[in-house]
Parts: sequence; C-alpha cells; structure tokens
Amino acid sequence: MISQRRIRVLIVTTLAVFILYLHYSGESQSVQNQKFYQSTVAAINAEKANTGNAGAGHHPPNTNKDQPDEGYTYVDRGDDKQEPAIPKAQPEVQEQPKAPEDQDTEEIPIAGRTKMTVPKGKDPDNGRVGAEAEAEAENVPTKDKEDEQEKKKQQELEDEQAKVKAELNGILKRSPIIIFSKSYCPFSKKAKTILLEKYSIVPAPFVVELDQHPLGSQLQALLGENTGRQTVPNILVNGRSIGGGDDIVALDDHEELASRLKSLGSKWLQEVKLRETGSAD
Repeated sequence: MISQRRIRVLIVTTLAVFILYLHYSGESQSVQNQKFYQSTVAAINAEKANTGNAGAGHHPPNTNKDQPDEGYTYVDRGDDKQEPAIPKAQPEVQEQPKAPEDQDTEEIPIAGRTKMTVPKGKDPDNGRVGAEAEAEAENVPTKDKEDEQEKKKQQELEDEQAKVKAELNGILKRSPIIIFSKSYCPFSKKAKTILLEKYSIVPAPFVVELDQHPLGSQLQALLGENTGRQTVPNILVNGRSIGGGDDIVALDDHEELASRLKSLGSKWLQEVKLRETGSAD
C-alpha cells in the first residue's frame, strides 16, 4: 500500500504541472494579441505566399508601414491590427525570344553599358549587319579567282596584239609604199597629194586612214613601237619609215624624193617619176 507521503508528493506535483499549464496557456493567448506577434505571423504568411507565387511573377508583401515601398499599397484599417501591403500592378515585361540552342550567340554592347545577347553574325537591327558582311565576303574575289582573271586578261591582250600584227603584215603586202594617214589631218593631205598626184609610182602607194580603220589606234601604237614615229602621216617604204608630211615636202623640194624611193623600194618599185604637167589623174 502506498504511503501517505508519496500520495502528497504526487498530488503536489500534479497541481504544480496543472498551474504551470494554465500559466503558459494564458501567456500564449496574451502574446497572440500583441502587435509584434501579429506582425511576425503576417510576415511568415506573406513569405509563404511569396514562395508559392514566385513562378507567377507576384511580388512579396510589404509589412512595414513606416517605410512603404513604391511598388506596394499599404492597407490600414484604423485598429491595432496590421495587414501586409498589397503589391501594385507592374507593367508586363516582354521577354526577348531565345536563340536556338544549336545557334552560336555573342554579347554586344548597347549604348556603351548594357549588353545584349544576340545570335552570332547578327545584330538587333534585323541582322542587317550580318547579312551585309556575308554579301561583302561573297563579293571579295579569292586569290584563285584573281589569278584566273589576270590570266584571262593577259590572254586577251596577247590575242589582240597578235591580231594587230597580222593586220599590219597584211597591209604591208599591199604595196611597197604605205601611207598611214588620217582623213582630217592637213599634213597627211599634203603628203598624199605629192605621192599620189605629183609623182607617178608603180605600183601605186596604198593609203590607210587610221581614223576609219577598226584597229586604227592599235595600228598607230604598233607603228610607234616599230618605227619610232607615233604621229601621222607615217610613210613606209618596204617597211621602213621615211618620215611624215614635212619630210616628204623637203625631199620633193630638193628633188630627192624619187631617188630616195627607188633606193629603198629596190626591185619592188617599177617606176617612180614626176608626172607631166596636165597629165595628173
């Protein structure tokens, strides 16, 4: 049988526990009515709501009435209770389209500060820079193309030179005496008058009007290389130049033209003499 002493100890212990329970239960109830406790609970609830709505772009509530945030509207009911601030509506920010994962990207500076990530080879202006760069790269000839074009130009030049030489050789075969002239040149007219009208020459001199010939400028350049005379008229006897209009006039004045033509024309000239007065045709 339990002794009375143990029964008293058990009763006292039970009463003490019961009194302590009542004391702390009442204190907890009073704490819940305090502003600090209510603010703490509101902050905890707001934090939980913020965590749950983070994916939807919601803002965390502001519970500090003394320092309100510009992005919040504080609710005050006029009593001791405080409620978390309601976030103001924020303008929707349009997200930039993401570049494909397999496409290279790069960062470019905007206004010297902000950087923007764009696909490599393009810019924010619809990629015109990248397109222009590609177009310029396509227009730049490679070294192989340059060499090929240079060879083509060289071949065309050689073909033209060969054509001009062949034309000159064909002209020289027309007569022992060739008069390279221009139809509008007065010096050419003077030389042609002496050789064609004042003298009787067999075979007759052959006249080439360079300003009317399709290869006139090329023939004149080639004559300058071969004879050292680049102007007209240019009189050739068996391929050798005896000068221009002034030279023919001087030889005629000194009565040396016929002898000079015969010496250079050799057996190819059958006749060189002055025409009789009134017999020129």
